[in-house]
Amino acid sequence: MGDDRLDRALDTVVTVIKVAYEKDVRYPAAAMAYYAFVSFVPVLLLVFAVVGDQVLSEVETAMPQFLTIEARRLVYEATTTASGQAGGSVLAAGVIAWSGANVATDFQTVVERVEASGEKSLREQLRDSAVVLASLGLAILAILLTSLLFTLPPEGSFAGLVILFIALTVAFLPLYYVPSTVLPSPEAALPGAITAAFGWTVIHTAILFYAANAAQYAIYGVLSGIIIILTSLYIAASILMTGVIVNATVADRADTREVSDVREM
Repeated sequence: MGDDRLDRALDTVVTVIKVAYEKDVRYPAAAMAYYAFVSFVPVLLLVFAVVGDQVLSEVETAMPQFLTIEARRLVYEATTTASGQAGGSVLAAGVIAWSGANVATDFQTVVERVEASGEKSLREQLRDSAVVLASLGLAILAILLTSLLFTLPPEGSFAGLVILFIALTVAFLPLYYVPSTVLPSPEAALPGAITAAFGWTVIHTAILFYAANAAQYAIYGVLSGIIIILTSLYIAASILMTGVIVNATVADRADTREVSDVREM
């Protein structure tokens, strides 16, 4: 029994890797990482526009800790320079809308490729886009709140990471269930959601380790922070795409087992 489960698990892993290669999810993942990176400063600008100038003095300390000192200073200068300009918020909103639309489209494209589903109506596409962006927003919010409320490794305990993993799993459930055409229930989206949540938690842990040793590894100055951001975003996007493949593979195996059981009866 245990050997059968291990064989099925290994077979599933091999299938996921094969499908990921065949469907060529690398390029949508790279595109998603690019749009997320482009949106980074505009999002900060809109936050400052909504909250007010009193937040600007705290930007340097509130900046993501995986940035090197030089990268934090660069982002700080960019936000403080643009925040005082009338067109800064308008441009930021435009960039965010453009990037968000492309992120949602890229994710839906991967879902359609993997599931071999037909073209959806405009209403369904808009619904799926809204769910994708909302789920990603909740995931990012979960990371921020966990970082603020808990002392995470390497200095703190792993309890915060466990809570982050659970929060990310919940946030990713609608991301995988709503756009899908093969998942019969939200529970069927759990394998992909768990995969993505685990991957993002590992990435976050690695970033925390980098932050604790930034002085040692930031050999390229400001470029080190940019490289870390882009690499992390690409890996995170690739993991999101992998979650789609995991769900489709598990769902296909479940359907195959049901057909076999019916024939045996």
